[in-house]
Amino acid sequence: MASAFTKQGLRRQPSSRRIVVVIVPPVDELDLVGPLQVFNAVNRLAGRTIYTIEVVTNTDRLNVAGESGVLTFVARQHFKRVKGDCDSVLLVCGLGSRSLRDAALSAWLRKMDVGVKRLGAVCVGAFLLAEAGLLNGRRATAHWKFGRELAARHPGVRVEHEPLWVKDGNIYTSAGISAGIDLALAWVEEDCGVGLAHEAARELVLFLRRPGGQPQVSVSLASQASEMTSIRELQIWIAEHLKTSLSVQDLADRMSMSVRNFERVFTREVGTTPSQYVLQMRVEAARRQLERTDGGLKEVAAGAGFGNIVAMRRAFVRLLGITPRRYREFAKHSVGD
Repeated sequence: MASAFTKQGLRRQPSSRRIVVVIVPPVDELDLVGPLQVFNAVNRLAGRTIYTIEVVTNTDRLNVAGESGVLTFVARQHFKRVKGDCDSVLLVCGLGSRSLRDAALSAWLRKMDVGVKRLGAVCVGAFLLAEAGLLNGRRATAHWKFGRELAARHPGVRVEHEPLWVKDGNIYTSAGISAGIDLALAWVEEDCGVGLAHEAARELVLFLRRPGGQPQVSVSLASQASEMTSIRELQIWIAEHLKTSLSVQDLADRMSMSVRNFERVFTREVGTTPSQYVLQMRVEAARRQLERTDGGLKEVAAGAGFGNIVAMRRAFVRLLGITPRRYREFAKHSVGD
């Protein structure tokens, strides 16, 4: 697929980067395929090989089973046979392999950590990094279902339960599944700039490029479980019109309902009142801006549909227990160097 960005993106001429992907069976299919697709998309969009990918495994058998039992992957070789320098190492496993104790793999990971630019793990791969002692005293994350287990089994790890991915030094951990794609895009942005990362996201038809500080559980996603098509369509419309007046009366009129009936139906379907939902959506939109841009608080407030900074601050304190300014500082710290 050709891209108008290609020539512009090649001005930076990033050197070819070798990424060694270590898969520990049984491997979660999307945890593996998602990041690989990102790197392959970047090569295609750039019109040359920016990333060379080498898939290896910790078993003598090179056929690696997918966790669902539907797909099987073929690794190139055992990790012990990896020779030469590499830029990054990405560790991918599955739920069933998070309790693995492989002394040889742990030793190899510790050795690679010394020389690589980045050492990353997707989802419960963080358990294997922790087993190798590489997360002691470091911030890390995993899929929200397994954060508490990670903290309990490895008390030396500073587990952060909300972020999609976390960077601490040269070690990256992610929530897995689609968050593995976000992590790969973050690596692309580090290597090639935001433009090519954005083009790769478009190539993969992603709705939104999510920074590491974005919470794993999205208000807008969690609340789209309504079985009423009209309510789901209204939720989408709200997300696209946060800057407009979204009073309960306005929303009821749009649904051709009385205010009383609209409030009753919306609360039943979504699990929260219309006014609370709008407030949550505006806070979520403001969070994205605070994480991804350097715009002033007045600009962020306006972009999210708050009347002024004071209203935004009040909403943040009410829902998050933190001011917008402090949230921005926290978000940058969570994904910073």
